[in-house]
Parts: sequence; C-alpha cells; structure tokens
Amino acid sequence: MLAARKAGAQQHCTLESIGWLGTEELADLAGITPQAARAALRNGASGVTWRGHPILVRCQYGRGGRAGLAYQVALESLPDELRAVSGPGGERASSPVAKRHCAGDQGTAIADRWMAIREALDHPPQSAQRAAAVVASAARTGRSSRTLYRWIRQHEVHGLRGLARALAPNAAAPRVMVSRQFDHALRAAGYGEDVLRDVATTVQKALKGLWASRAEHAGCTEIRRLAEFLLLEACEARNLKVKRSAVRLSRRGVERFAHFRIVNQRRNDRKAFDDAKPRIRRDWTGLQPMERVVADVKHLDVIVRRADGSLAWPKIVGFMDAGTGRIFIHPVLLDPGEGVRQEHVIEAFLAMVAAPAWGFPQGLYLDNGSEFAALLKIEAALNAINEPGARTIIFARPYNASAKPIESLFARLDRYVFAMLPGYAGSNRMAKKTQTVGKPPEPFPGTWEEFCATVQRLVGAYHHQPVGGQWAGRSPNDWFEEKVAAGWRPSSVDLLSLDAAFCNHDSRRLDRGVVKIKGERFSHSEIARLPSRTVVDLALPWRREADPLARSLAGGWVRLAREIAYPARWIAGARASEARQQAQTRHVSALAREAPGIDPIATKLRWAHAQASPPALPASFKLDLGEQLKELGAAPGQDGGSGSAHVSRAELRRAREMALTERLEREQRRAD
Repeated sequence: MLAARKAGAQQHCTLESIGWLGTEELADLAGITPQAARAALRNGASGVTWRGHPILVRCQYGRGGRAGLAYQVALESLPDELRAVSGPGGERASSPVAKRHCAGDQGTAIADRWMAIREALDHPPQSAQRAAAVVASAARTGRSSRTLYRWIRQHEVHGLRGLARALAPNAAAPRVMVSRQFDHALRAAGYGEDVLRDVATTVQKALKGLWASRAEHAGCTEIRRLAEFLLLEACEARNLKVKRSAVRLSRRGVERFAHFRIVNQRRNDRKAFDDAKPRIRRDWTGLQPMERVVADVKHLDVIVRRADGSLAWPKIVGFMDAGTGRIFIHPVLLDPGEGVRQEHVIEAFLAMVAAPAWGFPQGLYLDNGSEFAALLKIEAALNAINEPGARTIIFARPYNASAKPIESLFARLDRYVFAMLPGYAGSNRMAKKTQTVGKPPEPFPGTWEEFCATVQRLVGAYHHQPVGGQWAGRSPNDWFEEKVAAGWRPSSVDLLSLDAAFCNHDSRRLDRGVVKIKGERFSHSEIARLPSRTVVDLALPWRREADPLARSLAGGWVRLAREIAYPARWIAGARASEARQQAQTRHVSALAREAPGIDPIATKLRWAHAQASPPALPASFKLDLGEQLKELGAAPGQDGGSGSAHVSRAELRRAREMALTERLEREQRRAD
C-alpha cells in the first residue's frame, strides 16, 4: 500500500500540468453522491481501483473534511467515458488548493505524521482495528504507540494543525528590544514595555542613521560606540534612571542595520556603488566577426624609452571583435604632458580596416572619451551597410566598465601579455615593481619599434589561448576560424576615401596647377593638368603635419604633395615643368575630342530668327520744332562774343525749357 502511494506521488510529479477534479466535480461528472465520490477517492489514494480502473489521486492540504484534506483525481486517469463527458482540456477540473504553511513551515513534518496515523483514522476510536493499525504503523515508522495515539488525539481535536508544534503566544514579538542587558535593567527599574519600545525605536533610527553616514567607514565597533552614546542621551532626555553600565548594545544588534551603509556609498563613493549595481549578462558569441567592435584606450604599465632617452608609459588603442574575442591593438607613444587624441584613434581605426583579417566594422561600441568622437564622421557609412534604424555607433555610459567586454579582455592581457614584458612595473604607480630596492624600475631594453613588434607578436600568441566562460574554453582564433568557415568575409574599403571621411572639407581655385592652403603650395599630377581657376574639392588633414587630399576627375581622392623649388642649375625643374605642360596639353586634347564642333555665328543668327517679332507701334504725334530750333539758335552767346564759352550746360538747358514753354503758350493763345 505504501509502495502504491509512493508510486502515485512520483506520477503526480510528472502530471503536474494535468487537470484535477475534486470530490464534488467527480460526483457531478459520474452521477454519484459526494459521499460515494469521496470514498472512491479515499480508496484510490490507497491503490484501490474504481470501477475496475486505476485512478491517480492526490491529497491537498487546505479546505477539506475534518482532517483538512481535499482529495483530487487526475482527469487523465478516469475512464474514457467520463473523460469524454468532461470535454477536451478538462473544463471541470478544479484549481489546486493552496498548501497551508504551518508554524515554522512544518509542512513536511505534518505530512509525515499524518501518513503515520492515516490508516488508524479510518477505524473507529477504541476499536481493535485502530489498535492493530497503530501497532503496525509503530513497527513501520519506528515511533512509539504512545506518540501515535497523541497525534491521533491532536488530529481529532484540531485537524492537521494539531500535528504541528504549537506556536508560543509571543512568537511573533521580538524578544530583545534594545539589548538583553539594557532591557533587563529598564524592566528592573520599574518602567513599562511602552517606554522600552519607545527607546528601542529611537535606537534603531540612530543605528540606521549612523550606518548611512561616513562613520560606517570606521566599522561596527565605532558605530556601536556612537550608538551607545546616543542611547545614553535618549535615556537622559526621558529622565530614565538606568545604570550607565547597562547602556550596552550587542554586536549582532548593531550589525542588523549594516545594510544601510550603501546609502553612504551612493553619496560618497559612486564608483563603488555603480560597480555593485545588479546587472545582466550578454552573450557576444552569437555575433558575426566585426558585427560589433568595442573600442577603448588602455594605459600600459610598462616603461619604455623615447628617442631622446626620456622615460614614458605608453598606451594602446584597442579594438575588440566582440563576436570572436580577438583584439587589434595600436600602441601610442605620447610626448610629455599629452594624452590620446582623435588622430591616434583614427590612425588605429585605419590600421584595423587595412588589416586583411579585420576590415570595415558593421557597428561600433565606443568608450565615452572625447578621443572617440571622430568616429562619428563615418556614421553615415555604417548606416549604409545596416538595416534602417539600427544603432551603428553606441557610446558607453561613464564609469560603466562592466558593460564593456573589452575591459575583461584588458585584464586578461595584463596577466598573460603585458606582465611578461621587461619594464613591467605593475598597476600601482605608487608601489612599482622594481628589480633593485630603492631604485626606479628598469625600462624596456629595446627601442620603441622593437617594443611595438614584441607586443603585437604576444597578442597574436594570446589569440591561440583558450578562454572560459561564455567562450566555452575555446580560443579567439577557434571562434574566428569557425565563422570564416561558415561564410564570413571581411569588408574592404578604399583607405584614401576612408581617410577623407575624417577630414574637414573645403575647396580652392587652381592657379596654374597649384592650390594654396595656409600659405603653402600643393599639387598633384591629377589636378596639375586642369585649367586655371578650376574649383577643386579638398580634404584638410586631421593628422599633424599631414598633406591634404584632393578629389580627382574620376571621383576618387589623391594625396597632394608640397611644391618644392627646384635649384636654378637643375635640369629636373625644366623636365618637371615640361611634363606638367604636356599633361595639360593631353587633357585639353581629350576635351577637344569629347566636345563637338559648333558654329557660334550660325547658332546666334538662328537664335535671333527664332525670337518673337517686335510689336507694331501706332502713329505718334508730330511736333513742330521749327520755332524751337530758331529760339535755340538765338541762345545767348551766338552774337559773336566769347560769352558763349562761359555759359554752362545747366543754363542752356533752362533756356531751352523756357523757350519751349513760351512757344506752347503762344500756340495755346492762337487756338483760343
């Protein structure tokens, strides 16, 4: 019987998602009384078949009979005719009854005790059958008959709750208010519980405030000392007569509020607070190579020598292929007092794109430093190779190193690559690792070029090293080769066009094959052949002391070269001049072949003939200017004197106007 119950329990675990029917539902479905249904389920729980069919029965603690049990039968275990009546899905299945949690969560103990007395409960009290069932259960469970009879009595009076240990009346109340010593002293002094609770509330608030203040840096001992002083002040404020030796707090009571120290951490140590924030994990292994490239600057803990012999701490601009775990590094040696600039980031990016196994990325995840702002100039190119609306450039939040996978990669490189280099001084600049006590660490013994070559070879060796975690113990090269075998290929671009994308654009007019930029003359064979005053598009350099770029006739970019003055005795100057003139002649000849022959005179005449004819004008009023001419002839100065030479044009004009006015007045009088 017990084996059948265990088998039923195991089957119950596998059929948790099956619909279940209670006694009332089974009675309604089978057309029997609830008492008959309850008896069938009680017998089915013991392994007895119902109507010749084995059924799966479970007991739920909750609202049930006097024992607090509710029998339920699995719908799938009923005969076929009843399952057909219930319909698909078991709409009549009852929802599981919630398990009642007893004192101290004694559900398991209650179930064990109930299973021990279950068979005895099926028989009447003080019957021989119950006595036999108790003896059999005692032999089976190893418990005494006296214990089983006590459980039976408790069950008959209180139901399932009687099988649990009774809770103390003050179980939910705290047993210690402030501390055992202080509570005992306050009660001995005759003060009531309400006074003790008031003091306890004040102490708890004080502990919370102390842990949330800067005092938490000193630790629990200092917090305890200050809290005891505040407790003493609280007693004096309430005029409580308590021995000073009784004003003590336990360490456990003080540390109960230690979690409030995070308030002070957020106020005064935001970096530690951000590092302790709950976070998620991202799986980068599903990305294709170069689908997301993470960029950051790493400060190396290795000392090298500059060309002038001074010591320096180099840096690297790193680009991590998030889909394979590879990293492309570009070492940078700065002048004293300088930091990594945008031109260093652009140089590193161009070097990565030019590498055969890397190419142009599909998206960038950048550090929030200003040196990476230059990469925003290629955002249009990244948008062109991605889906519309995709985020192609993402800047990390400040002080959020855990969100960038390149930070953990830098930590592995510190351990497996940079720490191996001669001149490694450790991450603590104040406590450098030295070869001799009392002397500064020795730098890398080679030149800067040798240092760069050594670092690149060591990083190449690291790509063969297995990495755990989400990389499943495989090396970056293993992931890269797998995805290359699946069909991935790098994207290549014209490096001059990419270089021009980072430049500031301008234009200049060509003057006999030369353009002037900030007082300097530049030229190239592609633009020297163009006619003078041709407007040329320029890309001004982003590097220091770099030459600008110019757009050629074919649409590409060419790098201009500074004009040099040839010595007067060199024939090379004449040859260069002849070569430029011949190139321009060939260019003009090509333009002549491309342009058709057109007669401009014939074209002009056809154009004039095609214009609209002038409109016909009506007959105009004819003026009689005879008298006017006579009067003008009699103007001052005509009588032979030299006075006409002294008459101004204004005087002559006024004279003509007066004569005309007088003539018109005479004609008007004759008409009247």
